[in-house]
Amino acid sequence: MTTKNGNLNDGRAVFYRGKKVEDMAAEPVFARTLKIVQRYYELQEEDPETYLYTDENGEQRSILFMPPKTVDDLAHKRKIYEQIARESYGFLGRTPDFIDTGVAILDYYADVLEKDERTDYAQNARDWAKRVKENDLFISHAIQNPQVDRQKGLTELLDEGQEFAAVWIKEERPDGVIIRGAKQVNTLAPLADELLVFNLPGLQEVDSKFALAFSLPLATDGVKMVCRKPTMKEEFSLKDYPLSGLFDEMDAFIILDDVFVPNENLFVCGSVEKSNAFFPASGFFVHTAHQDEVRGFVKLEFVTALAIRLAEKLGLTGFIRVQEMLGSLTVNLEMIKSSIIASEVTAQMENGVLTPNMQVLLAVRASLTHYYDEALRVIAELSSGSVVGVPDFREFENAEIAEILKASMTSPLIDAQDRALLLNLAWDITGESFGQRQRTYEFLHGGNPMWIKNMHWQTADLKTAHQMLDKVLNHAKTQK
Repeated sequence: MTTKNGNLNDGRAVFYRGKKVEDMAAEPVFARTLKIVQRYYELQEEDPETYLYTDENGEQRSILFMPPKTVDDLAHKRKIYEQIARESYGFLGRTPDFIDTGVAILDYYADVLEKDERTDYAQNARDWAKRVKENDLFISHAIQNPQVDRQKGLTELLDEGQEFAAVWIKEERPDGVIIRGAKQVNTLAPLADELLVFNLPGLQEVDSKFALAFSLPLATDGVKMVCRKPTMKEEFSLKDYPLSGLFDEMDAFIILDDVFVPNENLFVCGSVEKSNAFFPASGFFVHTAHQDEVRGFVKLEFVTALAIRLAEKLGLTGFIRVQEMLGSLTVNLEMIKSSIIASEVTAQMENGVLTPNMQVLLAVRASLTHYYDEALRVIAELSSGSVVGVPDFREFENAEIAEILKASMTSPLIDAQDRALLLNLAWDITGESFGQRQRTYEFLHGGNPMWIKNMHWQTADLKTAHQMLDKVLNHAKTQK
C-alpha cells in the first residue's frame, strides 16, 4: 500500500499546475496533506485497544471495519470518526474512514449484486472487501459525472460524440472490459491507494453501457488525475494561513482513457438495475452517511468555537445581539450532536447489521449545510474590519515597526500576535479560497439540499400524525 507508508510514487499519473507530477513528496500540497491523512493509521498504533478489534479469524483490524451489531458498536465507531476528524479539525471530508464504513458491511449486502455469465459480482465484492480490510487500504470513490449537458441523457451525449461525459464500456473482452470516460470532483483521490467507481441512481434503461461499478489501483494504465488549482498558501507561514498552509483536500478530475478492468474487479457490468441499486443496496449510503455527519459535526464544532473565541477576544460578548448569535450557533451544534446519537439509538437490524436511522441522518445532512453557513456569517461579521487589515506576520520581526505594531494591536483581552493569528484563522475560513472551497463542499458534497429535503418528506413516517388528522376531521364532519 502507498498511503500508509507515504510512498505515492507508484506510477500513478497525477497532473498538477500544468505538468505531470514526478515526485509526489516534492509537492507540499500532497506531502503536507498526506501527513494529516496518515494520522488515521498512526492512531491505530498509538491506541490499539481503542482503534483495533479482533475479527472472526482472530486478526487485528481497524475498528472501522467492524460490522456494527449493537448500539454500543455504533457509538464506538462514532467516537473513532470524531477522533479521526479532529486531526483535520473536520476539514478533510474524505479520509480513509469514509469508505471503510461501507467496506465493513459489504459482506452482508453483496448478494444483491448477483452474478452472470461474465463473473460472480457478489463474490468479487466480498473478495475486494477482504483485501481492503487485510491491507487497510485507502479507497477514494468517484461517482459524479462531468456536467456536460444535464438536459440530455448519457446515451444521447455518447451518440453525439461526448466520450467523457461519464464512464462507459467501450469494449467487452472475455477477461474483462475496456472502459472510457471521466468523473469529476474526486476528493483526495491523488493520495489514495485505489479508486472505487460507481454511479448514483438515475440511469435509464438505454444506458446499459454506463452501468458499471468497479475498483482499480490508482497506478493503473490509463487512469489520469487532473488536480484543480490549489488553495494551499505555500509561500507564507502557518501564522499567516493556519489552515490553508497546513493542508489542501485536493479534488481531481479523473480521466479513464481506455482502461482495462479485469472481471474480478467488477461489481456491476451492464445491468442498469444493479447500477442504480449499488450505492443504496450495498449499505454504503447509510453507513458512510453516519461517518460523514459525525465529521460534519466536528467541523461545525470548530467554527462555533472560533466564533465564540472571536467575540470574547474582540470584546463583543456584552452586546445582546452577539449573545443571541452565539446562542444560535451552540443550539445548532447541540441539535446536530443529538440527532447523530438519535440515528444510533433508533437504528434497526438490516441484513444482520445494525443500521443507523437514515431519516435522521438525512435531516442532519439537510440542516448541517445551513448551520455551517450561519457560523461562517457570524465569524465574518464579528471579525469584519479587523480581519482585512492584518499585516504579514513577518512585520512583527521588522525592527523599524515591530514594537509600534505590537503596541497598536494589543488590547487588555489579547496581545497583538495572538490577535493577528486568530484573525488570520477567521480569514482563512471565511475569505480565502480554502474557506470558500470548504463552504462549497459542505453545501453540496452530500447532494443538492433541495433533493435531500424532497427525499426526506417523501419517506417520513407520519402515519400516526395522519391518524390524528383523520380523527379530528371525521369527528367534526359527523357533528351536527
